[in-house]
Amino acid sequence: MATDADRLREDGYVVLEGVLGAAELAEITATLAPLEAAQRRGRNDFEGEHTTRVYSLAGKGDAFVRVATHERVVAVLDAVLLPNYLLSTLISIRLHPGETAQPWHTDDAFYFVPRPRRAPLAVSAIWALEDFTEENGATELVVGSHLWGAEHPDDRPAASRVKVTMRAGSVVLFDGALWHRGGANRSGGTRLALSPQYCQPWLRPQESQLLIAPPALARGMPPRAQAMLGYSLH
Repeated sequence: MATDADRLREDGYVVLEGVLGAAELAEITATLAPLEAAQRRGRNDFEGEHTTRVYSLAGKGDAFVRVATHERVVAVLDAVLLPNYLLSTLISIRLHPGETAQPWHTDDAFYFVPRPRRAPLAVSAIWALEDFTEENGATELVVGSHLWGAEHPDDRPAASRVKVTMRAGSVVLFDGALWHRGGANRSGGTRLALSPQYCQPWLRPQESQLLIAPPALARGMPPRAQAMLGYSLH
């Protein structure tokens, strides 16, 4: 029987349904609310001009760290990344009504390593804090595209595309080389997500986690979180 890690290796992604309960979702959303209130919306088309993003969440609340180190996600990461892999970034993404679809992209593109990858450089997670629907901008993935060479989705119009519709509390994990994009929000509500991204221990994270969570803060975190932040060896 295929495991979650097997599906990620083969298809480039796997969806874990109903991982977080109502109380956990409420805590995360409440912790996030004042942080979002202090933010302006996106600065460009990629970030989304009708999108609110909050960065560096590893240092802004235990609720965010618990999601980034959730045992269901860690079980997959342990199977596909080297020991002491790192938390690359931890952000929230709220698509407001009227947001357009993102350009197709991969999350490991800033690592200048030839494709196809011999092994994943990174793994991304997108947690649905609100239901993901076709109308409100569910993430769209190109199945198997993590195995491609230099091709772009526009070069492979027949490739299978999947809109990841999922209930709040679910999470999609995908290889950093998988082509994907955030969808357009044609609904009257928002689409809220939490997105931790992880990288191999020999790569530089996108965010400087040792500054986001300096020793005084990291000291009170679980060992797994400390390792992900960079308080570990490779």
